[in-house]
Amino acid sequence: MRQIVNYVGNMKSEGKGLLIDRFENRSKGVSRQMFMNRVVHIPKDKRIRCSIALLRDGIKPKFKPEGQFTLEPLSSIKKGTIAEETHFFIDYSLNAPLMCVQFHYQGARFSDIEYYLRQIAKELKIATATRLQMIMDVPLDDTIENLKNVLKFDIKVQPKNFSKMDTVLIGQYYSQMNQLGNELKPETLKLEASFYTPGKTVRSNELNKHANNWILDMLKTFRGRAFHIDLFDNFVVEYEDKQGLDQIFNLLKGKKEIIKEIEIDTIKRSMDWYELIKDDFDEFVREYEK
Repeated sequence: MRQIVNYVGNMKSEGKGLLIDRFENRSKGVSRQMFMNRVVHIPKDKRIRCSIALLRDGIKPKFKPEGQFTLEPLSSIKKGTIAEETHFFIDYSLNAPLMCVQFHYQGARFSDIEYYLRQIAKELKIATATRLQMIMDVPLDDTIENLKNVLKFDIKVQPKNFSKMDTVLIGQYYSQMNQLGNELKPETLKLEASFYTPGKTVRSNELNKHANNWILDMLKTFRGRAFHIDLFDNFVVEYEDKQGLDQIFNLLKGKKEIIKEIEIDTIKRSMDWYELIKDDFDEFVREYEK
């Protein structure tokens, strides 16, 4: 990890950069271009403070001049491209590096960062694949190991995201939803299923084999191909574990998070972003090490 980041840092020091388009091989002309904007080592913490910029594609925002009720294009200020900056911090004090990523809705996601770093690793010929694992309150491995019977699920996805999924998943589970999305062109598709009647005192003991296989395949995909997590707006599963207890797995709300209320006017330096979460990140690393 440090070799990859140092490579980018050396390029920055020479006044250069590395622009990578995650959607370069797609035929529809949509782009997702990124470049690392900042690499700062913090030796005493065994961490690297970074940020990555995602270039805006599509409709460009405008700005309102102070004291006026008009909108003007940003191009009138300076030539260039609008970019959204996402801060992230890499801890290398343990055997495997840990990454804390700012959630920025308009900016790069953790799967974008993984893709960017993987492309550099390939260029440097130090790795051909990477595996980014989301750390969750209930680890994916625990859910996979203990799931006995799916009772209910609630899934929501934007049809445009089907094209970003592995083709094997589309063929096995989402071909009909994908076809429906292409024909009706809704903003989102929602799929709910319940395999029992709430409130009934007697529940079937039969295993929902097809539902179990589907959910287990999805959980294993989230574990091994973590970028799929970003493709769902909702993924909640109620299930019975092997001890006979009802459990809930929530893909999006189960992530380990550091939540901070920020007065944006108080952020004067890029270092301020790191100082906001440093103590919480320290505590998380200590707990994780245990």
